[in-house]
Amino acid sequence: MTGRVFVRLRQWWPEGRAGRELWQMMAFSRLALVMVGWVALALLPWQFYSPSYNPTGDPLVVMWIRWDALWYTGIAAHGYWHAALAFFPLYPLLIAGVHFGLDLSYDVSAVLISNVCLVLFGVTFFRLVREYYPRLVARRAIWMAFMFPAAFFLSAGYTEALFLWLSCAAFLAARRQQLWLAGVFGFFAVLTRNEGLFVIVPIAFLYYQRHGWRITRDVLPLFLIPLAMVMFMVYQWFDFGNPLAFVAAQAYWGRHITWPWVGMLLAIGTIWHGGPLQPNTILSMIDLLAALTSGVLWVYGYRRKMPLEWLVYWGLLWLVDVSAPDPTGQSPLLSMSRLVLVVFPNFVALGILAKKSGWRMLLQWVLPLLQAVFFVIFATWHWIA
Repeated sequence: MTGRVFVRLRQWWPEGRAGRELWQMMAFSRLALVMVGWVALALLPWQFYSPSYNPTGDPLVVMWIRWDALWYTGIAAHGYWHAALAFFPLYPLLIAGVHFGLDLSYDVSAVLISNVCLVLFGVTFFRLVREYYPRLVARRAIWMAFMFPAAFFLSAGYTEALFLWLSCAAFLAARRQQLWLAGVFGFFAVLTRNEGLFVIVPIAFLYYQRHGWRITRDVLPLFLIPLAMVMFMVYQWFDFGNPLAFVAAQAYWGRHITWPWVGMLLAIGTIWHGGPLQPNTILSMIDLLAALTSGVLWVYGYRRKMPLEWLVYWGLLWLVDVSAPDPTGQSPLLSMSRLVLVVFPNFVALGILAKKSGWRMLLQWVLPLLQAVFFVIFATWHWIA
């Protein structure tokens, strides 16, 4: 079974220079992060030293198990409780499966799954971009994805790598007119993060291109995506008495649905009234910059005539993220620098922008340096996203 998987992956792996560069980018970016994290853990003060926050003494593992990662491993080990329902079930189920199947700790299982999904995402994303753009744009988009300031989350005990792989796989299958396969990937994307519901966009777009407004049996794969959400809601209804318990759980983080501009105005206010070295000010600047950059890149992608289904998906995710601020938290646009990481068209727009030598030089230096700084903050138990 394992041999067949490796043969299949080898067949999918890009050939020639693109394939070699993909391996090199994966290996270099992860090795560089490990070195940065190791030095940070050894030389810089941590915010938390308690064993309850640091479940292992292995620096190669513990640097990736921070903040939300403890929620996922906790769900894998003990099942759901009310506050934990904000985290969707596929990733914890995979952690538990690897833990019991390979006799690994929950922490090692979480890191292993994320890095396997990172490889799968790299291959799938390259194939998806190549459906629309030349090889050079695809290679640069991959580079932007791995060097993005928040890209270290792709190897941490978080869902970002899993969701990016599943969402890109759904878009690729839809592009190749494999509607049932796209529906299956979309089904699992929803079980990974609630934003997976928007993966319905490429399948619906392809269906409309084929059939217009006529109802045919090809519409059935569309229902797999909301079915995943319904299944999670039914589970909550039976076990917690409320099918929308996952929405109520978001109150634990202070999030509230409001107009898209409210969070941005709150972030500007936090920056304006805060001191230049206060954590609230710095975090609000990072999150506001992430939101504005993704919005500007959307406009750039629209002007460059990026695929319509990408633009709709991108716009929906961006609107949802900026419309759910935390008005009383450290940063009103809570975790925005991480939330934009799962919107894969961001990287394609950056890859197109990098055709210009000036932008290419700037991005090649700024993105990895920011990622190193962000990872130091994350690894030492200080909040970044």
